[in-house]
Amino acid sequence: MHSIISGANRLNNTYTEFLSKLPDTAAYKKPTQEKINDADKEFYSLFEVGLPNDYIEFLHHTNGLSYDGRSICGVYDEEFLTEYPRKKSMDIIRFNSSFRDMTDITDYILLGKSSIDHIVYNTSEKKAVFYQDRSADR
Repeated sequence: MHSIISGANRLNNTYTEFLSKLPDTAAYKKPTQEKINDADKEFYSLFEVGLPNDYIEFLHHTNGLSYDGRSICGVYDEEFLTEYPRKKSMDIIRFNSSFRDMTDITDYILLGKSSIDHIVYNTSEKKAVFYQDRSADR
């Protein structure tokens, strides 16, 4: 039990340290546990897969992230989108709905993006990876 608690504390410290190095405008107020649970349930009902545990842990520290051309999705409600309307496309559910509407790829959960790649969670391998879109190279 001690090693599980110790590991959780290290992960919390890693997120806290990482976020402390970013400008204040890069991260957003963390969502409530209720909002996280609701988003996870809605995601599962739409895509038959839950949000990755590491992503849920990330949400306990910030509701998405946007810095230097890179973004990680959040779980945004209408109140948040009123204040930050440009974030609408980076809501985790909207982002994945758009992706799945355009492709038949179902073994990835899109977590974020930059101008040249996507951060995806491979559901079969249970790990996050960077996926570079090479369609512009053709």
